[in-house]
Amino acid sequence: MRHTLFPLTGLLLLLSLACLLPAGAQAAAVDELEATDSGAPTAIMMLPGGDKKAAGSMKPVVFNHLIHERKIEDCTVCHHTGDPQKCSDCHTLKGSEEGKYITLERAMHATNIAPRTDGPTPQSCVSCHEQQLKRRECAGCHSIAKPARDDRWCGVCHSVTSSMSAQQLQQAASGTLPDDERDELAARTVLEKRYATPLRPELLPSRIRLDSLSDKFGPNYFNHRRHVASLMRRIQDDKLAAAFHKDPASLCTACHHNSPASATPPSCASCHAARIDPANPGTPTLKAAYHLQCMGCHDGMKVARPLKTSCASCHKPRTEEGQ
Repeated sequence: MRHTLFPLTGLLLLLSLACLLPAGAQAAAVDELEATDSGAPTAIMMLPGGDKKAAGSMKPVVFNHLIHERKIEDCTVCHHTGDPQKCSDCHTLKGSEEGKYITLERAMHATNIAPRTDGPTPQSCVSCHEQQLKRRECAGCHSIAKPARDDRWCGVCHSVTSSMSAQQLQQAASGTLPDDERDELAARTVLEKRYATPLRPELLPSRIRLDSLSDKFGPNYFNHRRHVASLMRRIQDDKLAAAFHKDPASLCTACHHNSPASATPPSCASCHAARIDPANPGTPTLKAAYHLQCMGCHDGMKVARPLKTSCASCHKPRTEEGQ
């Protein structure tokens, strides 16, 4: 019986009891996965050192073939030889003649891939994901905020189920992990995948009055709650965005770009002053910071209004009586 037939509370109880059972008594996670249309495995554990070759230092990557297959029309974007073979067959840890001496690490992470004239240009994992950042729904933030290539960024892909033992991790690194264990751990990783928990926009400030620079124009009332709610909807509807924004507070760092990921970051004025600070001449003034962030996001999202040339669209002019 598939777990989708159980109520949520019953499923959670079964999963917790399953952890107490011997390995042989647990239902095979592989059998719980939805099958792909192509017949390829739904979950594939990709070893950093290739398949039974030189050991790698990174954790394995569990590739969800099903969700990628549904997103990509042409399989040769990844399988650029035209054959559905493993990347590590040609691209080894040290490079090989079959793979034109392109290492496995480069095949997965390269972004400067030369366009092909004799067929589709291959994509690496990273280059394909970076192409997705250019989509209208992502470009608003990512045209002005570049993701840091840190441990958290790597850990989105280089992660496996918590039930993988230290011994199995060592075997995976050396390419000696038995195939049945490898498939089971890959399936369990996919089934246990958790995405971003939504921020609750109603708990955040609704409108923010920006008036520290009021002169010719009145204050700007920024609809903070509406912007956060819009971003959260986009992430919840997109598995790629949800995977890389597992911490929902990371949304805040697009605007609050030099602050730690937090739902209560400091204001822009805490870093940006009304005038250039001689000690930090590279830091934009507060006015410039507002306009670079707001207009940069609107440009990336191709938001038609308000017009950049119309100050009154965001700032109501002050009247003589209101001064």
